[in-house]
Amino acid sequence: MNSPQSVQEVPGYYGSVKIEETVFQQIWAEQDFFSDSLVTTCGKKIVVVDRGDWNRSEEGPDFRHAKLQIDGKARTGDIEIHFQPSNWKSHGHHIDPNFDRVILQVCIFAGPWRADWNVRLQNGDSAPTLVLLPYLFYGIEEYAEAHALAKLSGKDSHYHTALEKLAKLSSAEISQNILKRWKAKIGFAEVRLSKQPWENVAHQWFLEVLGYRRNRSPMIRIAHQFPWKDWQGGEIHPLEVYKSQHDWKLRGCRPANHPQVRIAQYAQLWRENPDWLDDLQKFSEKLKENCEGFQNNRKKILELENFWKKEILHDVFAKGKANTLWIDFAQPLLSAHFTLNGYELWKNGSSGDSPACYRQWARELGWVEPRGNKIFSNGMVQGILEALSR
Repeated sequence: MNSPQSVQEVPGYYGSVKIEETVFQQIWAEQDFFSDSLVTTCGKKIVVVDRGDWNRSEEGPDFRHAKLQIDGKARTGDIEIHFQPSNWKSHGHHIDPNFDRVILQVCIFAGPWRADWNVRLQNGDSAPTLVLLPYLFYGIEEYAEAHALAKLSGKDSHYHTALEKLAKLSSAEISQNILKRWKAKIGFAEVRLSKQPWENVAHQWFLEVLGYRRNRSPMIRIAHQFPWKDWQGGEIHPLEVYKSQHDWKLRGCRPANHPQVRIAQYAQLWRENPDWLDDLQKFSEKLKENCEGFQNNRKKILELENFWKKEILHDVFAKGKANTLWIDFAQPLLSAHFTLNGYELWKNGSSGDSPACYRQWARELGWVEPRGNKIFSNGMVQGILEALSR
């Protein structure tokens, strides 16, 4: 465990990003990666039986009492998380007896190749190194954003502090924040599309939004464990899919957002519209007509949202969730895949599911009116998220 918390600028898919080591610790804590084929730099197979207890307060390794199988042999001990293998010596762990029980060093990046990647402990023993980057679900930027938004949820209770921060923003800064988030979403989409076929990306991303943020990881594992063709072919039993994962976060989850309900709805979508992915691609032509020379036409925006909800989703999802899927999944994906300039449409559209305090803040700041042209739009939500996540 490092104190103060280490922050480093690391390479992302489309530029460098500053990120806390806590983000990588959380990736391990939530096992937010493909864990079925882990291999260390020295060729040993790793099976995580128990990821260990996250050490947030004491000196020593980041995770204690982990249980692993290393090349089939059961091991119990500690896990240390680093940006890259060289951090082991630069942090002085090789001469610190607090790290004598480490059985695995986990790094996000490989860094320069070194013969001593199998780290040496103070007591003379050694431990292998696992480079996690090839096994991550997403790009580093996406993990960093999810971490920032999770931290933001703890700030929502500080109502007036958040309101004061938002009140200091100029209209230009708000516009910059909104555009920044749009560009990030397009960047995420482009990276995903460069790695997988369109249908796989759509299937994975849709399920991710259904579980996001609390249950994003198990939803992603479901997307890979149960391919889209199985859903289209009616071979899926929602309850079995739900039971396939054992790390659902259900505390405080509203009944409508329960992952078992969302999985059942996704199965229902495939039953009622087995060609919804094809319909979504065809929908891009309709979007293209409206994105070119787009004006903030509220009637046209509602027409497109209703078409998405009724003709693509077949009214399987309520309005709020349908709009969330529209702005967080469909628009970025289609804009990236078909090179559409969908920014204005995305910015001026309905907000989807968002905390009630966001709407109240917007009213108090004069960003919306009870009646009039200033509606509570997705752009306002994005501007608030970007401002408060810093």
